[in-house]
Amino acid sequence: MLRKIKFKEFKDLYRKHIIKDFPKNERPNLEGFRKRMLKNNEEVYIFEEDGIDKGYCIIHQLKEYILVAFLAVYKENRGKGTGTKILKEIQEKYSNKKGILLEVEDPDFAKNNKEKNIQEKRIKFYEKSNFKIVKNLKEKLYTVNLKIMVYEFKKTDVKEIENTIKEFYYTVIDKKMQKYITVKNDLEDEEKKQKGNE
Repeated sequence: MLRKIKFKEFKDLYRKHIIKDFPKNERPNLEGFRKRMLKNNEEVYIFEEDGIDKGYCIIHQLKEYILVAFLAVYKENRGKGTGTKILKEIQEKYSNKKGILLEVEDPDFAKNNKEKNIQEKRIKFYEKSNFKIVKNLKEKLYTVNLKIMVYEFKKTDVKEIENTIKEFYYTVIDKKMQKYITVKNDLEDEEKKQKGNE
């Protein structure tokens, strides 16, 4: 069961888990999270089963979509289907939306085979829950190359997803840091090139 928590309980989650689960360059600091939760429709849920906390997810509400900004299973519960259960609950909870978005590291930019294998496994994990990679859409967040994945409730459109992701970052990232974020549609870039060559 997903249980929504407030910032007071979130502080404990941040100190015990988030700082271990996500590298510094992939997460805001505690104050950054506080602002996002207060101002920006960001919700934090603990996943509990049989009275035991087993993982968490952080969800950002967007107009037609939600973005699963963070999802993690506690170390002792990994490999037991907990992550799949969390995704299923998210899918049930937000079925009124057009789709669920999430970001995954692009294995094409992995530093070594070990990293590449981990990133490919992560993509396969989401694919098992019927997420699919949004073709031609690429994102770079500071130095991290990402792919966008979507779980569709209704037919989605690449341009709409691109704009949704951009809107998310324009909302949560300071203006001076926005220059380090790019979201682009390779297909659109190719079409522009072709038109320029005609």
